[in-house]
Amino acid sequence: MDFSAIANAFVNHYFTTFDDYSARGNLASLYRPESMLTWEGAQIQGASGIIGQLAKPELKTVRTQITSVDPQPCANGSVVVLVTGSLAVDNAYDKPLRFSEMFVLAPIPDRPGGFFVYNQVFRLILG
Repeated sequence: MDFSAIANAFVNHYFTTFDDYSARGNLASLYRPESMLTWEGAQIQGASGIIGQLAKPELKTVRTQITSVDPQPCANGSVVVLVTGSLAVDNAYDKPLRFSEMFVLAPIPDRPGGFFVYNQVFRLILG
């Protein structure tokens, strides 16, 4: 398994789709009922709840810039991915917000080569 290639392809797809508000709902295919997102401390489980969080109106205009992608293989064929970067909200490019986001990509049962987001944790880095 080329965990680096899996992580980089995922990060490219995820953030390109996330930055396009009209396409953001397409991220639902990356989640399953057992998927969990922790967004600034709030825990949300399942695809519909997660997409509801990601599609909030205050996140309508967001542009991300990725600084680093650090993947590692983990148990049961999963891949853990730590992403750092910055995001500009409402085109405030002069005031980027730094963030850290962690994903655990787990193999989809009975779908060789397929992965879903099992865990996701998002935090702004303040100060």
